[in-house]
Amino acid sequence: MRLANYVHDGRERFGAVVDGGVVDLTERLAGGLADNLVPDRLAAARELVSGAKPDVGLDEIGWRLPVTASGKIFCVGQNYASHITEMGLSMPKAPSIFSRFARSFVPHRGHMAMPSHSEQFDYEAELTAVIGRPARRVGEEEALDHVAGYTICNDGSVRDWQRRGPQVAPGKNWEESGMLGPWITTADEAGDPADMTVVTRINGEERQHGHTGDLVFPVAYLVSYISTFITLEPGDLIITGSPHGVAAGFDPPKWLKPGDEVEMEISRVGTLSADVAAPR
Repeated sequence: MRLANYVHDGRERFGAVVDGGVVDLTERLAGGLADNLVPDRLAAARELVSGAKPDVGLDEIGWRLPVTASGKIFCVGQNYASHITEMGLSMPKAPSIFSRFARSFVPHRGHMAMPSHSEQFDYEAELTAVIGRPARRVGEEEALDHVAGYTICNDGSVRDWQRRGPQVAPGKNWEESGMLGPWITTADEAGDPADMTVVTRINGEERQHGHTGDLVFPVAYLVSYISTFITLEPGDLIITGSPHGVAAGFDPPKWLKPGDEVEMEISRVGTLSADVAAPR
């Protein structure tokens, strides 16, 4: 099942994406999308969607972020062995974790804003785990039971701002610098998060082609690790890192610029796309 937030006729809605359209769940289930990520609510959503015809076509909606601004967003840096090698770094002994905010993302088919004070605008395709059951101090062996599904993130980075100080947050939270979506593919449909292909295309040119088997710290480890110090709640995100092929890894770097089309695809999860607009 693929769950999405969207707008139709000026109204914010959520539903399940099926062939040709969306089954609207807004009035059929209580609360919003994040409220319905817990196991019993997901089961109810599956029953409603099974055999249902779409209420609205995909060409009639505007996409929204698959999560709201209220959830926690954890990002993991330097988590693919190939990317670590590409950047000339050492293998980490523990995950490098920072936070992003929802305002730093645009939804599927949105318009990222070229940074006004930098030309070092980079792309990073990342598998993103969406929490569905509260998790606190869970073990690795049970960690994936707390994941409702997966979505795709472009952890868009403003590299020079990222390196201005000891913390990367300024370069990782430039407003509208990243992408998130298009939907949440439930864990049962997405399958093994350690066996997914991650691809980025810029203007049709393949730049990144990685595999989640290259993750230094896999999804189960990250859920367990983060839940050690804070409770993970439904709708929280863990953005797991990006494979080799980022703009900064080329000589010379292949920075994003206004007019570029960015497409990111993760097997069994979906395809996320947006373009780069001139600075706001």
